[in-house]
Amino acid sequence: MKNNICSIIFFAIVYFANSSIGFSQVLSIDDFEKKYAEMPTAQLVDVRTTGEYGGGHLPKAQNIDYRSADFTQKIQALDKTKPIFVYCLSGGRSAEAANIMKQNGFTQVYEMGGGYLKWTTKMKPVEGVKPTDASNGLSKEYVNKLVNENKIVVLDFYATWCGPCIKMMPTIDKLKAEMVGKVAFEKVDSDANKALVAEYKVDEIPTFLIYKNGKLTMRAVGFQTEKSFREMIGE
Repeated sequence: MKNNICSIIFFAIVYFANSSIGFSQVLSIDDFEKKYAEMPTAQLVDVRTTGEYGGGHLPKAQNIDYRSADFTQKIQALDKTKPIFVYCLSGGRSAEAANIMKQNGFTQVYEMGGGYLKWTTKMKPVEGVKPTDASNGLSKEYVNKLVNENKIVVLDFYATWCGPCIKMMPTIDKLKAEMVGKVAFEKVDSDANKALVAEYKVDEIPTFLIYKNGKLTMRAVGFQTEKSFREMIGE
């Protein structure tokens, strides 16, 4: 009997201790968006740097840099009784930030799996990005001519707000310069070319369409390494 009472007390202590710390849950991009929409009082926090945040962020997100020395102090201004939705670039900082939030009494913390990188590849809504440059628009006739007059063509559907796109640009530029005369690289701004996005059924950014001898031979979605590009092109 005495042992049973001790066991009950022990588990009660563990239960209340965990309750006071709160919980966190990692959600997929779609589930994160849906869950946040279902909670009108929820708070959305971007824990990237101010520079990253300034280049584009989720609508209505407030920025509290996880790396800042006063991060723990700043989150005290948030309402601990309301749900917190947190994200970073790819998921690492948001996971650490979520742990700190739980330790500081936040009861419901939801993390975005894959972060802003994954969010933008699915073409989810963002704000704070630079206006679209209309001069980046391309015609279907121009693309058709490009595909038909070159042995190998790589169409790079990108966006200025897309993290993976920006990260890959140096690689794309390097390969374009190296393969001049052999492979034609064409960047297609998805915001300035909505008609082409629809025509080629592009629903995630970045998307790479590779044509050989006028025929589509490969469609690749998401971040690509230099090695994978070379393999896709067929070097």
